[in-house]
Amino acid sequence: MSSCPTVYHYTTPPLRPADPPTPPPTEKPYVQAHRVVALFRRKEAGELRVQEPLTEFQLAPGEFAEIERLLGQNETLQGYTKDKIRYDYDSETHRLVVRMPTAVHELFIARVEDAISNQLEPIRDGSDNAAAFARMLYPARSTEIFFPDDNDPATTKAKREPDTSFWHEDARYPGVIIEVAYSQRKERLDRLAESYILDSDASVQVVIGLAVDCGKNGSRRATLSVWRPKLHQTADGPELLVVRDVVDAAFRDETGNATDHPGIQLRLSDFACQELTNGIIGDSERHISISAQELCQHLATAEDKTRRENSLVQHSLPSGIRKRKRSETPSDRMASDDEAKYATDEQRVEKRLAIEDSDYHDTSITSLSE
Repeated sequence: MSSCPTVYHYTTPPLRPADPPTPPPTEKPYVQAHRVVALFRRKEAGELRVQEPLTEFQLAPGEFAEIERLLGQNETLQGYTKDKIRYDYDSETHRLVVRMPTAVHELFIARVEDAISNQLEPIRDGSDNAAAFARMLYPARSTEIFFPDDNDPATTKAKREPDTSFWHEDARYPGVIIEVAYSQRKERLDRLAESYILDSDASVQVVIGLAVDCGKNGSRRATLSVWRPKLHQTADGPELLVVRDVVDAAFRDETGNATDHPGIQLRLSDFACQELTNGIIGDSERHISISAQELCQHLATAEDKTRRENSLVQHSLPSGIRKRKRSETPSDRMASDDEAKYATDEQRVEKRLAIEDSDYHDTSITSLSE
């Protein structure tokens, strides 16, 4: 079982209003942007020996665009970031959450995704409308989701990258989203679920949250929560709400044993918005479920594989065989030059900010394991 994560909260210090003067917009240091890009570089270089599943940055207005600009200057790093690093951004709060899941996290979500896909297969083999609908569904793991601003559809309000999701080929948004979190951060699942459902205008039909406990007391408890949209009638008219059908229900107890909870319960109609299911599912509604016992087994298997990492089987080369890597290309040398340039830029910005604000404190760190 991996140790509890520590989440780092970086806060940009306020600039003094008069002495020294605020630099022009073109020279604004954007310290957080450089820290984010530096984190991506360290991850790409394999320098994060102990990586945190969640790192949160409180950005200044315009700083997210600066991150994208810096990444755009290095195609190699930009490609790596899109492929290997997941991050969410909310333009209303200017909060960036970088997610680099642990091996247990990834192995667990892969098994849950497979369990759902395996139950969709026999439905696809049929000849009715439900079968035709099921053949249009596919898992998309952490495919990016962009939500437009309600007041300006051309502007992105939020960017999300769920742990896994299931989409209909004709749908703009996934119908089912699944997120895994450590229990200390499960309050974030509430906010995520609301964003997924409300920002998609209830195109997202269900959000499933799986929270794994890793407290100091050695608890192995793991819980399930399920959120769904609900239309509520008020004196001012109908209002779209997000309700939790299942609230922190344990599927694994403190000692690591499965409970008798029914686990994940899905309907085929959950996998797309009503515009794609009305008149299609009807009497052909099918159900998909993953019991607490199955969830517990999937999680235990993921933990066991990670725990046995050093004893797992690998190929052994006969003695005397040399390993040859390809020669460095001009593009490789250019990427190295870029890394040195970015490192210099980051040091320059940090030094400049320290001079401008003698009250600056580098970071404030909050450990969730305390």
